[in-house]
Amino acid sequence: MLDPKKIESIISQISGINGVKVVADEEGIKEIHVITDSQKNPKQVVRDVETAIFASTGIKIDRKIISVAQLSSPGQSFVDYEISSLRTEDLGKKIKVEVTIERAGEVYTGSAEGAKTSIQKLKTAAEAVINALDELSDSIFSVDDLRIITLAGKEFLVCHLTKLQNGLEKSVIGSCEIQKDPLIAAAYAALDAFKRS
Repeated sequence: MLDPKKIESIISQISGINGVKVVADEEGIKEIHVITDSQKNPKQVVRDVETAIFASTGIKIDRKIISVAQLSSPGQSFVDYEISSLRTEDLGKKIKVEVTIERAGEVYTGSAEGAKTSIQKLKTAAEAVINALDELSDSIFSVDDLRIITLAGKEFLVCHLTKLQNGLEKSVIGSCEIQKDPLIAAAYAALDAFKRS
């Protein structure tokens, strides 16, 4: 059986890789999650991971199982957009999340409602961010998945958006380290993904 730790060790040697998590079962590798700096294009990172694994083990993997989350350089994180407030309202079985985002003197406010389950609350916070920024783009965005991943002893929230533009769909991934409130991390992960779109 393939050792995920060995694959993680191989990937971690690629320049710019800050963290990696490999998910595998008896049938092989199912998911590869990597966190990188912003020096390389995500497509290049995927090619590097694919090549490193093949060159080291002879195993050819499907690049679709590789997800890349890029973190901005220190001191540059979210300089254009800042979440100035995030409020929640208990609606019984549901929760409402309202966010306010500021950028260069402009203020954008958006809200979303969702079930109170742990993942849905995070997704609702992400959707509130996308709703707040809707007027800035002609594209259609949907929050499709959120994952909490532990890398290098730290927890990160990774958000997957689908962007629909001119009939074509594109996957966009954003991330944020969870420091205190996971809802704040979800909002910033969605903001990060939007900025990359």
